[in-house]
Amino acid sequence: MSYLDEIFGIKDRVALITGGNGHLGSEYAEAFAKAGAKVAVFDVTEKPSTKVQKLIDSGLPIISLKVDVTKKGEIAAGFEKIISKFGAPTILVNNAGLGSRPNAPPEENGPFENYPEESWDAMLDSHLKGMFFMSQVFIKNFRAAKEKKGSIINISSTYGLVSPIQSMYEFRRRGGEEYYKPVGYSVAKSGVLNFTKWLAEYAAPLGIRVNTLAPGGVYEANMAPEFVKEYENRTMLRRMAKTTDYNGAVLFLASEASDYMTGSLLVVDGGWTAI
Repeated sequence: MSYLDEIFGIKDRVALITGGNGHLGSEYAEAFAKAGAKVAVFDVTEKPSTKVQKLIDSGLPIISLKVDVTKKGEIAAGFEKIISKFGAPTILVNNAGLGSRPNAPPEENGPFENYPEESWDAMLDSHLKGMFFMSQVFIKNFRAAKEKKGSIINISSTYGLVSPIQSMYEFRRRGGEEYYKPVGYSVAKSGVLNFTKWLAEYAAPLGIRVNTLAPGGVYEANMAPEFVKEYENRTMLRRMAKTTDYNGAVLFLASEASDYMTGSLLVVDGGWTAI
């Protein structure tokens, strides 16, 4: 075994990624699978993403399960399926969470004064309640399996650290759309930070490390050029992230390379929050 394999290796460990069929979740699933882990994906969508399906078809040890992380019973049933196939997970990536609800009313992305209560509840549920339930069930099964070392990686966002810059969306308002980056997402992602700290102290005697990863904005082909240009101009590296830019960070936090790191925040944002 090489030195890099010794400290970064996660071969044959069981990793569970929530929101694993999404834009970044699929990348995390692929990164863990290619690093030799046995991978389970939880997602509210029944059909695996194209990337996850390719991994399944390639014969790598990966399963995709339809699970709503805001429903504890579904989570528990999903864990039973993982354990019967791979054993108890020792790595959990709490990645699931809404950006904006499908078919949301216009008020959800409108002025703060009109932000709907149901939108607020949905954001807190999908990001914080889901993370809370997932971590409870993970730790319960970790204890039962008498595992010795585990890692929970909670995904936050730069918008959990600093406020969105509403002037970046002015081009949409000039076009007649009354758009503002909504408050619920930022509040939920901010809550992730102290949830991580609380859980890290609680889980340390069990051998479980808990850390937060705060990624920056990821480029997508359907983004408005005005937004992309504004974002890039406010970032030290003068670009938005690629979907692969966070793979090294999640593998680091999952592996022995970060063995003395818990309750911490790892920011990977191209310098966005340093300005």
